Amino acid sequence: DGAMSRTDVIVVGAGLAGLTAARALQVRGISTVILDKGRSPGGRMATRTIGNARYDHGAQHFSVRSPEFRAEVDSWRKSGLVTEWFSSPGATLADHRTEPRNVGRGGMRAIPEHLAAGLFVETSIHVERIERTDDGVAAISDHGTWRATAMIVTPPAPQANDLLRRSGMRLTDSAEATFAEADYDACVAIMAELDQGAGLPQGHLTPADEAVAWIADNENKGVSNTPAITIHSTPGFAEATLDHGPSHWIPRLVDASQPHLEGSVVTAAAHRWRYAQPRRTFDIGAMAATRDLPIVLAGEIYSGARVEGAFLSGAAAARLTEL
Repeated sequence: DGAMSRTDVIVVGAGLAGLTAARALQVRGISTVILDKGRSPGGRMATRTIGNARYDHGAQHFSVRSPEFRAEVDSWRKSGLVTEWFSSPGATLADHRTEPRNVGRGGMRAIPEHLAAGLFVETSIHVERIERTDDGVAAISDHGTWRATAMIVTPPAPQANDLLRRSGMRLTDSAEATFAEADYDACVAIMAELDQGAGLPQGHLTPADEAVAWIADNENKGVSNTPAITIHSTPGFAEATLDHGPSHWIPRLVDASQPHLEGSVVTAAAHRWRYAQPRRTFDIGAMAATRDLPIVLAGEIYSGARVEGAFLSGAAAARLTEL
């Protein structure tokens, strides 16, 4: 219970941005509490077990472009946390032709779980509002109140905007402008068990299909010990069907994927990512949220998107947090 919890910095969201920020603050001797509405840390770096199968159902892999992230990923690789899955043409890389695609060993969630070790992470906590206190800020939830000197808010921009507005915060002009322009693609993920191996030539496929954007073989990837695929919908399919349920998504996405597979789908479950990916990004690292309180906004939308963007934004948010 957080009834009287006091810390230096409250971090809302235990995705990669929030975890990175908290770790950077910890190095400076600054205490943090991370509050997340999910059941486990990681946000979109998500891995789920259903029956005998395991699935990466959110972020599928990540590449590295910046020196700051490269240093971090090198340490992950040395410790066996991360492994290379495949290489793809690196369109933006002038210096080499292919871009390694990295994955968490045993699933993408291995990475946030590793980063969360040694941090104070409270899960299944929905922050209802933020309040000003005599000496800083407080996060109010149905499980209690946490007090701190400063706060870092990392959920997708529409959720951060809702939280700040219902808390009556006076937003900075740049936060107002960013929230007005922030826009995300949704995605429906299907986790499907197969009766035999998927047989995808490279372990993954981007079919030319209006419903299916991506099929990944979790067995090939080293995530699942049994045949299991993840299907990601296109943004168009997700947008058109977001308010329907799994009984609508699953048959359509499975039927569209089945011709590409050797094995047949036996069972399938769905997960909806309402804010799967920003359509555009604001490449400033992190941003002051309010005019008069030490609240910082962070997340991939502020730093070039994807896993790397979330990491860089979290690092920037820690630097912006003055105590």
